[in-house]
Amino acid sequence: MFDFHEKRKIRSWLYSKVVIGVLFLLSGLISVSAYNRYEVSNEMRGKLEAKDKELQELQQRAQLLEAKVDYLDNERGIEEELRNRFDVAKEGEQVVILLNAKETAVEAAQVPESGVKSQQVGDEPTESFFEFLKFW
Repeated sequence: MFDFHEKRKIRSWLYSKVVIGVLFLLSGLISVSAYNRYEVSNEMRGKLEAKDKELQELQQRAQLLEAKVDYLDNERGIEEELRNRFDVAKEGEQVVILLNAKETAVEAAQVPESGVKSQQVGDEPTESFFEFLKFW
């Protein structure tokens, strides 16, 4: 009988309102903590995806830069880059610079050794139509 009374005391203590309240409080704290961990996990997953995307963009940029470096390593690439950035020509080559039509007319009037008679803006035409077309 002694054992029966002991079990009854333990059972009455376990089912008391205080113990149930403490267990309910602990389960609430654990669930809040689990939810916070879930939110942190989702946030980290989003950051990981963003960093993966940034990594892919940087890898593509690195490939483009490596291709440009490889292009500039050979003689043809260096020559082409120099020609694009600066108006340079090899010995024996001539450089042709194309300008707008208005600028061309003004410059043509200023260059008399071209062999073509030119007119300045506002002057009457002194050359034939054919010579005008030939110059242009």
